[in-house]
Amino acid sequence: MEARYRSTLWACCFANFFQAVGSCFAILYVPLRGLYGLSFTDFGILVSLNFITQVASDVLFSKPVEKYGFRPFAVAAPLVSAAGLGLFAAAPLLFPRRPFAGFCAGMFLFAAAGGLQELLLSPILDALPIPEERKARSMSMLHSFFAWGQIFVVLATTGLLAVWGAARWQWIVLLWAAPPVAGAALFCRVPLARKNGGAPPLPALARKGVFYALLAAIVLGGAAEVTMAQWASAFLEKGLQLPKLAGDVWGVCFFSLMLALGRSGYAALGARVPLHRLLIGDSGAAAVLYVVCALAQSPLLGVLACGLTGLCVSLLWPGAIILASRRIPSAGAAMFALLSAGGDVGASLGAFCVGRAADWAQASGTVFAGAAGESGALRAGLLLAAVFPLLCCGVHTALHCSEARAGLPARGERRHGQ
Repeated sequence: MEARYRSTLWACCFANFFQAVGSCFAILYVPLRGLYGLSFTDFGILVSLNFITQVASDVLFSKPVEKYGFRPFAVAAPLVSAAGLGLFAAAPLLFPRRPFAGFCAGMFLFAAAGGLQELLLSPILDALPIPEERKARSMSMLHSFFAWGQIFVVLATTGLLAVWGAARWQWIVLLWAAPPVAGAALFCRVPLARKNGGAPPLPALARKGVFYALLAAIVLGGAAEVTMAQWASAFLEKGLQLPKLAGDVWGVCFFSLMLALGRSGYAALGARVPLHRLLIGDSGAAAVLYVVCALAQSPLLGVLACGLTGLCVSLLWPGAIILASRRIPSAGAAMFALLSAGGDVGASLGAFCVGRAADWAQASGTVFAGAAGESGALRAGLLLAAVFPLLCCGVHTALHCSEARAGLPARGERRHGQ
């Protein structure tokens, strides 16, 4: 039975790997800013639109998926993703006076498909009739593929920009539209199993105070993770004056590599390590690294701070889900859907706040860390972002204290989120 569903596992991993195509937008921001005059706030709006739409997609499609099954949506989602990428690439032609409107429309379609895939992939694997131990390893592998996909997309996008030039950015975006089409073809063929059971009523969950603490933890963790992932490329190029190729490869890819290694390492060794200690230490260290990055005068120090932040934030999102499975074991799928939506909200909030703060600092002529203009503005934005992991550290400290008072064990189930 397990061999029969091996193709399903790889189809899900393929889809999650190329869902990281969204990372290419962070690499393309500086070229698009130069070509079309986008502001930092515009980029923050695009990032926010991405995650807000993913949240809405999670909510709106949950009932139709339960009613009609996985396959029609698993096939449709990557096709809509490809359509969104195509619209994004065509925006300057379709909206010559205001290409940003076309960028938003393309991002909306891409994000709606991404939210639908986020809703589908884990339940598809969870429904497979395979041994629980194998299922846990498969789920961990699925979520690590997103981080590895980020590395591939960043390297490939950076290399193509170096070879083709910024003026041909549209061809790069269209190239990334091909893998989702292949993913749709895979889901036309692979065997899918039905998922039994449903989520319990939400009012009972809403009466649990610990749920709100866990929701706050994942909102802040999502903000801490995605803010650096989205802004590192622009910061290293404009803030530290690094060549774009060096900034993307040694900064953004270093961040993604550390993110992937952190999650893969916990999948292998997590049962031996008290999770709360990791989450408290990692979030506190991430806050320090954000400050170091914002104040760094040395490009090497800035690159190291950006990259190591990836290791420190790698568990903040999945760690909150692991804690939730231990603290509220009877909550079921509804709780995890809400937590995932919370992570997307945090990602949107963090990226937007940095963009808004950077625009304000540049408009006001603020000199920060000895730098003015774009460099000082981006530094000020990243310093503000240190608030997110710092607050996350406080939430996890409070959760740890409540567990200690309740006499709960220090180690949780090995359940992993994206």
